Amino acid sequence: MKRKMFKNCERKPHVDFHINETTIMEAAKPADYSFRKSKELQAMGVEAARSIRIGSVPERGTAKKKLLTRSIWLNNNKLKSIKNLEVIVDSVLELPSQLSWLDFSFNYIKEIDDCILKYPNLKIIYFHGNCIAKLNEVMKLRKLKHLRTVTFHGNPISNIPLYRVSISYMLPQVLNLDFTPIIKNERFNPPPTDTLKIIREYEAKEK
Repeated sequence: MKRKMFKNCERKPHVDFHINETTIMEAAKPADYSFRKSKELQAMGVEAARSIRIGSVPERGTAKKKLLTRSIWLNNNKLKSIKNLEVIVDSVLELPSQLSWLDFSFNYIKEIDDCILKYPNLKIIYFHGNCIAKLNEVMKLRKLKHLRTVTFHGNPISNIPLYRVSISYMLPQVLNLDFTPIIKNERFNPPPTDTLKIIREYEAKEK
């Protein structure tokens, strides 16, 4: 009987770059575009990300050569609006859909544009130190079901009576407001009449 001969072949190790990049992204530092005196959101080069505050910039992906991170810092600029958010996100992130943290603190923002809803994986949004005066603006974040942390202190709305109770009803998915956990007692308190009206008007539009 003839013996079957098998050739020994060395297998090259399989590297799943997608898994590797996802792992890198989960532990990555933010893309820091703070303190740039920016007045509006526009495309930024990955080379423009700052490293002074955090020690380094995120690594780059293999496909688009953009930053492997889920976080963008845009704090301490001169922004009056978050319109065109997608322009900077697309220009900076390797995987824009994975954006989970935005820092807009210490700007001059008065309104929350609906463009923020293009990023349903957002978990953290900082708006403290801005100029938001109407609670209606907060309702725009209600559709972000994964949102867990948000800040509004230092805005005119934070001076509204029962401000925390209002936010807890408007954004029931949020667990931390202004760096402080929302406790059960806050959710048990009835919302102010004006807040309840805003919520009902919002829900009516969504039907």
